[in-house]
Amino acid sequence: MDKQIKSKFKKEYGYEPQYCFSCGGRFEVLGNHTDHNHGLCLAATCDLEITAAVVKRDDLRINLISENYRGFSINLGSLTIEEVEKGSSASLVRGIASYLKERGYKIGGFDFYSSSTIFEGAGVSSSAAFELIIAEIFNYLFNEDKIEKMVLCKAGQYAENIYFGKKSGLLDQIGVGYGGLVYIDFENIEKPLVKTTQFPFKDLEFVIVNTGGSHAHLSHLYSQIPVDMKRVSEVLGVEFLRESNLEKLEQNKDKLSEIEYKRALHFYGENERVKQAMDAIKYQDKKGFLDAINGSRKSSTELLKNMMVEGQYEGSPLEACDIAVHILKDKGAIKINGGGFQGSCIACVDKTILKEFVEKMSHKYGKQNVSVVSIRKTGPTIL
Repeated sequence: MDKQIKSKFKKEYGYEPQYCFSCGGRFEVLGNHTDHNHGLCLAATCDLEITAAVVKRDDLRINLISENYRGFSINLGSLTIEEVEKGSSASLVRGIASYLKERGYKIGGFDFYSSSTIFEGAGVSSSAAFELIIAEIFNYLFNEDKIEKMVLCKAGQYAENIYFGKKSGLLDQIGVGYGGLVYIDFENIEKPLVKTTQFPFKDLEFVIVNTGGSHAHLSHLYSQIPVDMKRVSEVLGVEFLRESNLEKLEQNKDKLSEIEYKRALHFYGENERVKQAMDAIKYQDKKGFLDAINGSRKSSTELLKNMMVEGQYEGSPLEACDIAVHILKDKGAIKINGGGFQGSCIACVDKTILKEFVEKMSHKYGKQNVSVVSIRKTGPTIL
């Protein structure tokens, strides 16, 4: 067990922890804003992580303390939605417990202390990592570690949608819940196809660049994207864009606003880029892989329009990408990471210029906001 978190747990609670759990964040390799229309995604669990020391209790009380955050205590004797908890970590814990109990799984109380290296509100899925570490604690302490990964992921999504009050797809939870580099096909939203794959390019490193702005207060902007795509789906006579195609989109272009049309174009193009990246991984085509990422950035800029808040170029993901492109040239690729408008970017950088890239981006955004990340092989786990 990590000595530092063990010591901090003991300082807060007055006794030794029994268990230590961890869960990584995630970065989005490809598939920006495709999941909500049953599209394709390529995501990876990263080694930025939440680590938690835990003691199992013999009642239904959960005491939770996170480093640098005010702690809270809840009783799982009631699993109804508490309006005062909306938008809080407490709502996520209660929501996960409710989801699992409704499906016949056991729940119980525990004392919890955590620390995190995941950027907050920057598209690295700190909320999903928190959800999955809580779900895994219920799994390990009370269910003999027998709950399937997809159930744990859906518990996190349910808690976020229903109890926390934020509409989101399942991409974030799968990205942190499975570990490794994962290909996800959301055609069947109830049973997404998830395949783990190896990243073959040993001379490339992933770098997360946090521009310093949080997208946590921009829900109205990135929520508008699925609204616009839904409008296109209705015009095309389907429920989701995945059920139609580019040809029908072109035939109905005159019935759509410019932004609706462009965002639908992005969806179909992004699905193809995920396929391109998977082929590139299969055949170890580094240029093809980087081209897919750069293509996604171009599409997000010109079609999806989620690279900056209008009129706020300074500190935006678009600015970070513009700076990075001049450094990388043909030695890497960069794109938006997560919902967009503010937050982080993910770069794939050739090791020959990695030091230069990190130094120059750190000079602009600060060393604490530029992280070389590895693909973490495991989802939430006990250490």
